[in-house]
Order: sequence, then C-alpha cells, then structure tokens
Amino acid sequence: MIRNRESLVDHGNRAARETLLDVATAAVDAVHPRTTVPRTVARDGDRLRVGDRTYDLGAVGEVYVVGAGKGAGAVAAELAAILDDRIAGGVVAEKTGENDGVPDAIDVVAAGHPIPDDRSLDAGRRALAVADAAGPDDLVLLPITGGTSATLVAPADGLTLDDLASTTETLLNAGCRIDEINAVRKHCSAIKGGRLAERIAPATAVTLVVVDEVAGEPWGPTVGDGTTFADALDVLARYDLLDAVSPRIVDHLRRGRDGEVSETPHGTAGHVVVLAGPADAAEAAETRVTELGYEPLILSTTVEGESREVATCLTAIAAEAATYDRPAEPPCVLISGGETTVRVGEGSGKGGPNQEFALASALELDGEGTVTTLALGTDGTDGPTDVAGGLVDGTTVPRMRHRGIDPRDHLRRHDATPALRAVDDAVLTGATGTNVMDLRLTLVEE
Repeated sequence: MIRNRESLVDHGNRAARETLLDVATAAVDAVHPRTTVPRTVARDGDRLRVGDRTYDLGAVGEVYVVGAGKGAGAVAAELAAILDDRIAGGVVAEKTGENDGVPDAIDVVAAGHPIPDDRSLDAGRRALAVADAAGPDDLVLLPITGGTSATLVAPADGLTLDDLASTTETLLNAGCRIDEINAVRKHCSAIKGGRLAERIAPATAVTLVVVDEVAGEPWGPTVGDGTTFADALDVLARYDLLDAVSPRIVDHLRRGRDGEVSETPHGTAGHVVVLAGPADAAEAAETRVTELGYEPLILSTTVEGESREVATCLTAIAAEAATYDRPAEPPCVLISGGETTVRVGEGSGKGGPNQEFALASALELDGEGTVTTLALGTDGTDGPTDVAGGLVDGTTVPRMRHRGIDPRDHLRRHDATPALRAVDDAVLTGATGTNVMDLRLTLVEE
C-alpha cells in the first residue's frame, strides 16, 4: 500500500516508522472490499446472501449495479466476481475511474472530487436512468463509499451544477463538519438523501455502505435523511454563509422549509448493509499493534475539529504516556479515527487535514525522541492532493529547518504538502480502494 515506504523509513526513528506503516497497512487491508465483500455477500447457485438476507436470483429479472464514491469500483469488482454474468448493467462514479475487475456491463465514470464536475453530473444522470429502467422484479445493488456526494450529483429543480460545486467549495473552505455539509447538499439534490431510492422503487434496492462519517451510521442516496431544509439553512446561517452561496441555493432551501418543495424521505427503502466503518480500521490496527508487542489504546474513532488543534491535544496525550505511563504505558500505540477539518482562507497553500495534522504534530514533537506519529486518509488522498498523509517524529522539524523551510509559516498558510514532501515525510499510497475517514497512529516508546 505504501508506495514510498523506502524513503519514509530511511531517516528519523526508522523502527518506529516501520511499525506504524505496518499497522496502517493492516488497518486499511481489513476494510478493503476484497476482505469485506466476500464476508458479507455470497452466492450458492441461485441463492444470493447479502448480510442477513437471501435473495432468489431465479425469481429476479435483471441485476443492476449503481455505485459511487472512492472505492466503489473495488466493491463493484468484488460483486461482479460473485455474480458473474448476472449483472445486466449499471454505472459506478469513482474519483479515480478505477475499473480493474469491473465488467464492461457497468460504466465507470471518473468523476470530480471533492468538488463535483460535469462527469459527476453525467454519472448522476446515468444512475437515475438505471433507477428508472429497473422493474418490479429487478435487483439493484448499490455500493456506496465516501465521496459519493461529490462524484454522483443531480441538481434539484432550479439549481445548476455550478450552484452545487460553488456551495460545496464554500462549505469546505469554511471548515464545516461533514454532517453539516451533507445537510445542505442533500437538500439541493434530486438524488441524495434517499431520493435515489424513490426512483429505484418498485425494484429491490440493496445498499452496501462503507461508512465514512463520524456518526458511524449507514448513509447514502438510498438511506433516509434525518435532516431538514430548516437544518440546511441553519448551517449556512451558523457559518455566516447565506450571502456567500448562490442566491438560488438559499431560495431553494427557503422554499423547502416553507413546504413548497418536498422534504427528503425520512424512511430508508430496501436493504442496507454496512461493509466497514472507522471502528473496523481502528480495531484492526489494535489487533496488529498487539501482535507486534505494543500496548494498543483506541482513544476515539469519532474525532472532529480543526486539524492543528487536534494535533496539539493528541501530542499532549502522547507526552502524558511518555511521562506518567497514562492513559497507556509505553511502549504503546495510541489509535484514533474520525475526520478533522481545515478552515482555509485566501492565499492558502497546498495540503489537507491529515497533512496539516502531521505538520502541527511535528512542531509539537520538535526534538522529542520517543514519539512518532502517522496521519493517513484511508482512501489514499488528503484534501485536493495525491498525498495520503504524513509520518513525522522529533527529527521532522530540524530536517525542515536544515533545508531552509519554516514549518510554522507553512502551517500558518495551510501549506503542509511541500513542507512534508521536502523531507520525505509525505505518505503516498495511491487510491486504496476503500474510505473510512482518517486513521491516526502515535507510537510512544519507553
């Protein structure tokens, strides 16, 4: 998984770096579709088991696959291996357009992320066309992974792709939490918040979700929505964004709040199965840490907040362990998951929340000899970059300064990528085929 492992472990605390990369690889492998799909989906002749339910393929007309998100192609490929030639058609919207193992019957669209683009719009149109074509005897399988909201779009009546794209960018730059962003996006869409399920009916919908939200609950375009138009407006008001987004967005949300536009469905249609989530990655990391002879401690799998502030908090916990043997006794590995954010402004540089966490951690660890930290986006990308995250220790900041790099200035400008790349502490994985938010590992030695 780690493409630049050799350069990451040729400096600093080499043994600790090797250990954290080993643990991270085990964690991501545990939530990859090649592991999770065969465990959840199995076929015996005409009997197809999905989770706790069995479907009679002999009584099913056509089988379609409609998926979206980072890693949806990998899920679709595993489903194709199980169902073979029973798949009649479908579409998968993927950030990378990864189609290894995906049969020709399923169109793979390389769609925009984190900002939707024309390809995302095309994928949304194709998905709705499949949904409308599915009949009452048909079965629609829906692999849904993180990134679906950007890669699969269909603007609500009166809205445009530009409205959705600019609003998404505004919400991201404001540092909104993902649940807040989604409350707005669902209510500006003809496909999100359970609306796709309405279009699939009366066909049978079976959704396979890789959860990438802190709440840990199933979500996606076939899952009922617990938020309202009023909630979406509250998000914009809370962040003082009512005048920052398109007037058409605000007007649409207000009309929905006033009952002029139908609310997103609150009930979930069809069968929803969770393939994997953040806790699964953390627990797999915990298992591997134990196998390697360290004490593991899962701090939380629901961490949110500004990346640099979370870094300050978690490095303080590591210092507590190093000094007072609590909350875990060294040698130990502190494990956390969730999804931090970065509130950027004009003139910001290149980076992402995991890289910013790593750079902020490096500053806290300057000269520290017993703590090493890895922050990783489990999908293999961090923000709008091809870097997955960062691996830092007490030598990171001195090495930056030796190269004439001011790490505090890079942190101030949200410009972590070039700083980490310059000292070979940026982690590169490529697309991992899964996405369960972020994984942070901190090794504290005796």
